[in-house]
Amino acid sequence: MAPDFTLPDLSGRRVSLADLRGKQVVQIVGWTSWCAGCRQEIPRLRDAYEKFHAEGFEILALTGPLGQNLQDVRSFVRGMALPYPVLFDEDKRVLDQYQIYFVPYTCLLDRRGQVVYEGSHLPNDYEKRIEKLLAAGQDI
Repeated sequence: MAPDFTLPDLSGRRVSLADLRGKQVVQIVGWTSWCAGCRQEIPRLRDAYEKFHAEGFEILALTGPLGQNLQDVRSFVRGMALPYPVLFDEDKRVLDQYQIYFVPYTCLLDRRGQVVYEGSHLPNDYEKRIEKLLAAGQDI
C-alpha cells in the first residue's frame, strides 16, 4: 500500500492520497522545473491525463524545494499549462517517504492504492498500463 499523504496544491487546496483510494487510479510523479527528463515526459503525462482523467485517472505531480522555490514552480506550471494537480512538499517529508531522491520519478497505483509500477521514467507501455488498471478497477 502506498503511504498516505496530504499536501497543498499551488492554489493552497489540500490534496490527500487517501481521498482518492478506492476511486481512482493514481500516478505520483516526482519532478523539478529544471529537470530535462521531467520536461520530456510532460507531453505523455498531459496526453494520458486528458485521455483518462474522466475515466478515473489522476496524476499528482509532487515537487519541493529541490534547487527551486515555490515561485519557480508556479512560473513553470503556468508556462507549461499543466492540467493535473501540482503539489509542493515544502519540508520534503513526502519526497523522503517515497524515497524520491532522483527525478524524474513515477509511481502508478491501482484503485486500492497498491503500487503496480515504480521507476525513474514512464514505462514504454504507459497508456496500456493505465487502461488495464482502469478496466481492472471497475468492480471496486
